[in-house]
Amino acid sequence: MMKKLILLVCISISSTACAEIEKNQIAPTYSVENKTKSFFVEPVTLEEQDEVKVLLDKKWYFEVSLLKDGSPNKEVTNCNGLSNALGEGFNALSYREQKVIKAMNKTCLAWSYMGELSASATSYLSDFKHDSALAKQMPPELALIISNDDERRLAKASSWEEMSHIKKMESLNKDQAVYYDNSGGIQKLAVMAKGDYNNDGIEDMVLYMVNTLEEGNYSSTYGYVVTRLAADAPYTLIKQF
Repeated sequence: MMKKLILLVCISISSTACAEIEKNQIAPTYSVENKTKSFFVEPVTLEEQDEVKVLLDKKWYFEVSLLKDGSPNKEVTNCNGLSNALGEGFNALSYREQKVIKAMNKTCLAWSYMGELSASATSYLSDFKHDSALAKQMPPELALIISNDDERRLAKASSWEEMSHIKKMESLNKDQAVYYDNSGGIQKLAVMAKGDYNNDGIEDMVLYMVNTLEEGNYSSTYGYVVTRLAADAPYTLIKQF
């Protein structure tokens, strides 16, 4: 009788919600801000873990040519190919292209970590939202680091706000916002996915950050896995990549 009841419920709600009923756990969720539109002809909607894992071997709509002294150029067409080539010592054809390659690899790493997310038993992320108070709750590693002085300050800082002094926040949607600091830094922060990354039963969050400056051509890309260990606790950094 119970199995029949669960089946009837599953007919009326999503399969993800059904999994939560059967396991009494919170299934991983994936944001529409998943960066797939930059790699594939059509953006990919992600609903299941297997769909995320497929991205690493999925062919891009373009090719990337990498070089290494003493070896023929290598043409890369997917994330696993890029990871392998970088591991073998291949690099982009120019310094400018190398920055692009690094950013592409950060996206691939984010997909890789998203593919490791499992269901969680507890979550303190349900009230997450982009707002002016978020920088006070996030770890200082999210700050824009461009100098040795920033590195020294980072060692003593307790929050992103303490490092960056965010003066304005511009929400793009529920998962993505742009943060402006008081020294000309512009940081676009996106939630990529939620789920249990480190198998402690608590829901974690994969973040993707793109950094630029109001003046100049500086840019950098970073990814983070963060969590919250209690409802009113600050966010804790689990991984930076």
